[in-house]
Amino acid sequence: MISYQNFLNTGFGLAVFSFFALSLAVPSGYSYGSSAMALLALASLLHKPRQQAGMRETGILLASLAAIGLIWAMGYGSSTSAGLDYGAKYALAGLSLWVLSRSGLCPRAVVWGLAAGSVGALGVAAYQYLVLHLTKASGFTNAIQYGGIAMYMGIACWALAVLGRWRGWQIGLLALCGGAGVLASLLSESRGSWVTVPLLLAAIWIMAWRNGHRRSAFVAVVVILAGCVALALPAYQKLEKRAALAVQEARNYQLNPAQYAQTSIGQRLEQWRLALRLIEEKPLAGWGLQGYVRAKQELVDQGLAHPSVMDYGHAHNEILDMWAKRGLAGLLVLLFFYAAPLYVFWPNARRLAAVAAELRPRALALRAAAALLPLAYFGFGWTQVFFAHNSGHLFYTFSLAAFWGAICFLERPPKDCRLGAALAG
Repeated sequence: MISYQNFLNTGFGLAVFSFFALSLAVPSGYSYGSSAMALLALASLLHKPRQQAGMRETGILLASLAAIGLIWAMGYGSSTSAGLDYGAKYALAGLSLWVLSRSGLCPRAVVWGLAAGSVGALGVAAYQYLVLHLTKASGFTNAIQYGGIAMYMGIACWALAVLGRWRGWQIGLLALCGGAGVLASLLSESRGSWVTVPLLLAAIWIMAWRNGHRRSAFVAVVVILAGCVALALPAYQKLEKRAALAVQEARNYQLNPAQYAQTSIGQRLEQWRLALRLIEEKPLAGWGLQGYVRAKQELVDQGLAHPSVMDYGHAHNEILDMWAKRGLAGLLVLLFFYAAPLYVFWPNARRLAAVAAELRPRALALRAAAALLPLAYFGFGWTQVFFAHNSGHLFYTFSLAAFWGAICFLERPPKDCRLGAALAG
């Protein structure tokens, strides 16, 4: 007869797999798995966990979730209902992370969930591109969010493939699935996801190199670069035009801001200019959500900004947007929200030594894929406010919970679980 704890463990595995697998494949796909994780976490409160791992690191992650959740919930002028909604989501993500840190999560739910999610993203992109004849694949969100998340999942799969020392067929399958995610991102034509690729490649190389996997570090960079080039070649002319257009729009804006502020790049540059101006006026306290909008409108009325800036309620840059609206405290909390997971997930000799020797390559691969998440979001945030969208919040927070549960599982597995079997699938 299955025990209550085994029921919860199985449920968490299915919830995490579906979270990644459905994130981009169906409308609001990230909501189903995250909701299931939250419900199981609540149910887990009725049962005493069998283990506890990484208490200090768990505390750091929970502190980052609590701090940023409080920032979003306070709203600084937004509606009370919106603040409660943000507060509830972050509280449930934190609860899920805490429960999974104590009970652990079989890593294959994360690994193959990411692989399935990458394939699902490409399935949607191919349908929109080939059947609906859309110029940009956007999934069920917008092209920027879709392209960014797909790119992250694809490169995370590639990092898992080249660092994990899997069986031959598993390496091949993870590589193919990773390519699906990257190709889905390319079909979205989201330039914001392209600029993160060098950052993620550099991180993968450093993580492998510093942990004694020098050959793997070289192979990882070469393979991922080759994969990106191979996938981009069929659409090279189109991608080249997109890149050239970005450069041209930036030049046009510099020459005549009033005329070219409505272009894609011009709009971002105009929003950045206004955000910096508003930050200079209130660097410590910020303007608040409603105050930020009113201040922009005043600048438009005075002829100091293009009217098109009112089409967006954010600054098209995560850091500038947070600083302008919520002041220095908000900025520091946002940076902590990036830095805390990066610090906790980053692989080093001490952390890898906590895992059985034969599974250390798997631990390195899992930690590498996890550490890429905050780096990717940091990169995306330079041209888009990812946390202005529900997909941005839920994918980031519940991915943290899933990754940390899997890492804790590796470090302190349940006594009745065979690690080799758990990771083989």
